[in-house]
Amino acid sequence: MGFMEKMRGATGPVLWVLVFAFGILFMLQDTDVFSSLQAGPRHLGDVDGRPITQNDYNQRINAYTEQYTRETGNPPSIEERARFEELVWDQLVVELALQSEMEKLGIEVTDREIIDAILGDNPDPIIRQFFGRPDGSIDRATLRALIDQPDTQADWILIEDQIRENRRQQKINQFLQSAVMVTSREIEQDFIRTNTTANISFIRFPFSDISDSEIEISDSDLQRYHRENSKQFEREKTWEFSFVSFSKDPTSADTLRSKEELAGLRAQFADAQDDSLFVQINFSSTAYDGSFRSRDEVRPPFDIVFDMEVGEVSEPLVDENQIVIVKKTDERDDEVRFAVVSRVIAADRTITIQQSNAEDFREFARLDGFETEAEREGLTVTNATATRGAPFISGIGESRVTLRELENLRRNSISPVIELDNQFIVIKVNRVIDQGVRPLDEVRQQVENAVRAEKRRDIMLERVREQYASLSSLEEIAERSERSIQTASSVRMNSTNISGAGREPGVVGKIFGSEVETLKGPFKGESAVFFVVVNERMDADLAELSSSERDRIRTRLTQQKNRTFTEQLVQRLQDQVRVRDNRQVTAMQQR
Repeated sequence: MGFMEKMRGATGPVLWVLVFAFGILFMLQDTDVFSSLQAGPRHLGDVDGRPITQNDYNQRINAYTEQYTRETGNPPSIEERARFEELVWDQLVVELALQSEMEKLGIEVTDREIIDAILGDNPDPIIRQFFGRPDGSIDRATLRALIDQPDTQADWILIEDQIRENRRQQKINQFLQSAVMVTSREIEQDFIRTNTTANISFIRFPFSDISDSEIEISDSDLQRYHRENSKQFEREKTWEFSFVSFSKDPTSADTLRSKEELAGLRAQFADAQDDSLFVQINFSSTAYDGSFRSRDEVRPPFDIVFDMEVGEVSEPLVDENQIVIVKKTDERDDEVRFAVVSRVIAADRTITIQQSNAEDFREFARLDGFETEAEREGLTVTNATATRGAPFISGIGESRVTLRELENLRRNSISPVIELDNQFIVIKVNRVIDQGVRPLDEVRQQVENAVRAEKRRDIMLERVREQYASLSSLEEIAERSERSIQTASSVRMNSTNISGAGREPGVVGKIFGSEVETLKGPFKGESAVFFVVVNERMDADLAELSSSERDRIRTRLTQQKNRTFTEQLVQRLQDQVRVRDNRQVTAMQQR
């Protein structure tokens, strides 16, 4: 029995009420459910068979774009939009993967729950919105009338889907919250770690005291370290490529055109009675500010206003990337008030020309060779390397757009013209290096440095053991080694640093695992070999843990656990599911 049949069986036949049908229809239109259905299953990919549709993807990107525009006053750049696209894709993948995980755990929304959400004592907010009375009750007669009408079946299926998704999300949130629950014991342990302190004395033997001449490194040492620490040297797919660029920066001709446009507004600006309105209707990139300002508060080129007459409008001036005209509106003792109409220097004509130049270069490069055409056009060829997952590219900067295009290219292939925020580029791929462990020859210096540091620590520890391990006090060790005893007060149990020694989390751990007035060592820290004595330890008193402090700790630990759990869950889900990504194929088909 289907959902509608179950609903009818639960309610019985009643009359159709037209006004509420229209209300539901408008509600569905507002949530864009119908347009989503009409868009069709244009799948950009899938997660374990669950589709990621073009419509879902675009709607979420548009939401980010609109939010960015509202907050900044400007549309996102090409690279900002690429970042949104990457973010949205990852979100959709995780959400669909999480749905699969919930099903495996038996977390689902049943038809009975949907019926209760519509007809039960605590109906879904959607039902309350359209069938609620002023006194908070539900108009159940009207609700049942709509349920019973065959003509409304399609609408109710959509309502059911929306309620089901809301309930599923609630259950997912409950599952996540239960996974990051902070216990009273965890709160108390955190309080103890934060408020338990110790006063210590110590002697350190820095690893840097071991000179390079005392260290011997063989090829077998390098091979061993490279083999045992191969994860350190893993790399993603990498491209070595050359590129030429075509700047989108405004030219002097663009600046002149922008000046001429604003010069044409000078007379109107001077005659304007409402300067605020004039600034607004002429789409100034500088908002109107009617406050008085002193000379110290006005930067160039606006400081010209102090030499102008009230009502006078300046010649067009260059202010960084925009052209401005300034109108002096009022003055009083050493202060002026002025209005500004400004326009960002438009490079539209230059951009069109440069895009055409880039297209021409690309076509001739494919025919005659990349380097040959670059030399013919007098263009500089820049070499660069890009690695999947690392947006920063030398010579280009952070560019997800470039990384995305590289995914489509093979060795010796030439890219289409790629538009970036400030330039057009054309790429030739010289080498493609697959994902894997970088060979020892490529990372020899890095491995050698690591092995040298490792041997330096081992040599120092062995030397200290031989010379001082038989001694029973810091004073004896200090006398024989001719080193001073250092002290540190109020070292916290949850600290990672020691005054006079730097970052030493391992040493802190040794301190709070030691008996008071007992020599501990020698042992290796981050920067030295240590001998330590705990002179005094002040244990935290749980009786001093107030309810407000308990709540503060709970909030902080919950946030920490939430971040950690979410990161681990996302990684686990992404590792477990099968993700099919058709975005590159779709993009190529749309070209």
